[in-house]
Amino acid sequence: MRKFLIIAAAATLLGSAHAQQSSPDRAAFRAIYEELVEIDTSEATGSCTRAAEAMLTRLRAAGYGESDLRVIVPEGRPDDGNLVAVLRGTSRQRALLLLAHIDVVNANRADWERDPFTLIEENGFFYGRGSADDKAMAAVFVDLMIRLRTENFRPRRSLRLALTCGEETSDRVNGVAYMLEHNREWLQADFALNEGAGGMLSPDGRPLALNVQAGEKIHQAFALTVTNPGGHSSRPVAENAIYRLSAGLTRLSQHQFPVELNPVTRAFFERMAPIVGGDMGASMAALARDPSDIAAQTAVARDPSYNAIMRTTCVATQVDAGHATNALPQRAVATLSCRVLQGHAPEEVQTELRRVMADEQIAVDIVRRRDGSSAPALTREIMRPLERIARRMWPGVPIVPTMSAGATDGRHLNNAGIPTYGMSGMFAVPGEANAHGLNEKLRVQSLYEGREFLGAVVREYAR
Repeated sequence: MRKFLIIAAAATLLGSAHAQQSSPDRAAFRAIYEELVEIDTSEATGSCTRAAEAMLTRLRAAGYGESDLRVIVPEGRPDDGNLVAVLRGTSRQRALLLLAHIDVVNANRADWERDPFTLIEENGFFYGRGSADDKAMAAVFVDLMIRLRTENFRPRRSLRLALTCGEETSDRVNGVAYMLEHNREWLQADFALNEGAGGMLSPDGRPLALNVQAGEKIHQAFALTVTNPGGHSSRPVAENAIYRLSAGLTRLSQHQFPVELNPVTRAFFERMAPIVGGDMGASMAALARDPSDIAAQTAVARDPSYNAIMRTTCVATQVDAGHATNALPQRAVATLSCRVLQGHAPEEVQTELRRVMADEQIAVDIVRRRDGSSAPALTREIMRPLERIARRMWPGVPIVPTMSAGATDGRHLNNAGIPTYGMSGMFAVPGEANAHGLNEKLRVQSLYEGREFLGAVVREYAR
């Protein structure tokens, strides 16, 4: 019996793989993905508007009317355009938002092994800036909207698509924030699907966990500043802005914010414990049982990724000091990148940083204050379709909730009352994609599986 089940399962998987490989619309999807990756949408040298207009052209060709499509460009920012589209459902009051950002981090061609703005398929990977973050998801959603239109699919919930700019840098107009203020009707939905979670592979490529993201930390910058009169460098004095700031940074380097688990991170450690196994798995299980367990905290925190979801973190990322090589510094400034846990305001972190600095001459200022957001509930309405499709595609692979230690545009939607969940079904070995770094890549198989997964999930939610 066991042998029969194994053979049947293998046949099913082989059949699914063959169906994917022979799918007549696979080439059309790949063309969308290629076009998006090869349009430079970086802040330094590119244009989101070009990518938005290219996808508008594709949707228009699929039959979407002018009232169902729009490229929204913020006034005075011609390269920060966003695309919105809608497939209207039978219920006027209900909608699902498909969100993906199309801007990418800057990429210097001289540093890359391959041209960052040419999609290259090599050794089972797609290479290119944005190939993983976030043009894979953008391409999947555009492709899905086209397929549903050509199928004359009539959803109960309207499907809204938003391909947005400004997620990767504060130097651009954030498309989600802008449209919530000026064009909210295009984003209004019961809930939204967004980037933020994929799936975890073992080093040998076995699926270990399918992730669903609910909530994220807030990225809040702080400036630490010391000023004094300075003087001639031939007459050193004890009071030196650089030394004083350095002493404060040394104290910060030895400081840890307290561990705080919420329902999502507690479930993460509980469900990941048997997957990780060994001493780390045991420590994760102990932490999930008792978040105040100091030994478990210490053991789990040795992994930077796990530490990042256990507590607020602040790290120095930039320093600017002095004005001349032959003068005592009149000013020294350090920039801190803080990732603040949900439920805490930037002012709380500011108070703690002042305590850690223990020096009234080190000013602690909030830079471009950001509001945090609460985690949306993982309701049965969200989880049931996800579980059914996961069982079919990856039998026996557990679903593990996650909280993002980074930041996505989901925070804007959650704050606006639109629950937003990260899910893509695109698996990777942790750190493999190197998003934001050199030679960004995504597994070919992961892209096509993510396409199948998201297509099935959206159809379920839309019914």
